[in-house]
Amino acid sequence: MPGYGRRSRHRRRNHTEAHLTQRLRRRNLQLVAWSVGIGVTSAAALAVAFIFWLYPRLQDEQDPREAAKAASEAQVRVASKFKSPSRDEALALVKKALGLRNPAEVEALIRTGPMSALEVVNYLEAIKTVDGEITHYEWKSSIDKNGLSLEGVEVRYAGRDKPGARLAMLTPDAKGVWKLDFPAFARWGKPSWNALLEQDAESGVVRVVATKYNYFNGPFKDERVWAAYKLASPDTDQILVGYCKIGSAQQRAMELLWGHGETAVARVTLEIRRPHNAESWERIQFEISHVLAEDWVMSDKPLDEGL
Repeated sequence: MPGYGRRSRHRRRNHTEAHLTQRLRRRNLQLVAWSVGIGVTSAAALAVAFIFWLYPRLQDEQDPREAAKAASEAQVRVASKFKSPSRDEALALVKKALGLRNPAEVEALIRTGPMSALEVVNYLEAIKTVDGEITHYEWKSSIDKNGLSLEGVEVRYAGRDKPGARLAMLTPDAKGVWKLDFPAFARWGKPSWNALLEQDAESGVVRVVATKYNYFNGPFKDERVWAAYKLASPDTDQILVGYCKIGSAQQRAMELLWGHGETAVARVTLEIRRPHNAESWERIQFEISHVLAEDWVMSDKPLDEGL
C-alpha cells in the first residue's frame, strides 16, 4: 500500500508539540523551585540578621533586677580551691589573730589591706577601750560573697554603754592560707566618719549596711532617674542616703546584694561622693560613685566593674 511503513507527519507533529509542552512545564517548575529556594534563603538570612540586630538591644534594655540576679547566680557558682577551716580551726585562728601584739607576726595571720602591721597591732590594743572586753565568739560558717570564699566568726563585746559585735571574716590567700581580713573587721573607711559628716569631705570609702529606701529630695528628687538606699554604720548614729542612677552599673551592683533573697539588709563597701549643688540640710545625701564589694571584704576588682 502506498505510504505503508512511513511515519505519519501528523503523528510526528503531535509528538513534537507534546515534547515541547513537557519541556516548558519542566522549565516552569524549575523556575518556580529556584524562586522558592531563593525566597526561603533570603528570608532565613534576613531573620538571622534581625536576631543579631535585636539581641544586643534586648540585653541593653534588660531589667536591672534580672541582670543583677543573673550576675549573682554566676557568683554563687564560684568554688573555693582550698578546704575551709572547721569550726574549731576558725575560732582558734580568730582568737590568735585578735591577740597579736607583735607587728612581726601580723602578716602570717592577718590580711592588713591598706593598714600597716603596726597600725593593726595598735588598733587591737585600743579596741578594748572602745568596745570593751570580748564576751563570746560565734561561728557563722560560710558566708561567701563578692566571688570570694569567706568564713565568718562573730566577736561579741561587753561594750561601754551596751553590748556590741564585730564580724571577723577569714579568707584564703593565693597559697590557701586562711587569714583574718582586718579592714572588714575594723570597718575601715577613708576618711573618718567625722571628716565625712562634720567636715564635709567631698568623697569617701565606707563599709555600711544598706537597705532599699524611698527618699527623694534635693539633687536626687527625680525618682524616675535615681534609686535610693539607706546606709547605716555601727560607728555613727547618722543615717545616710545613697543614690545611683537607674540602669547604671552601680544600681546593678546594688541589686546584687539582694539577689539571693536572703534578707532586706546587706553589708556593702561603697565609694560615695557629695553632690556639688547640695544644700547644708542635705548633708546626709551622697551619690554612690562605685560599689566596691558585696559585703566588707574587697576583692581585686570592684563589684560594679563589668556590670
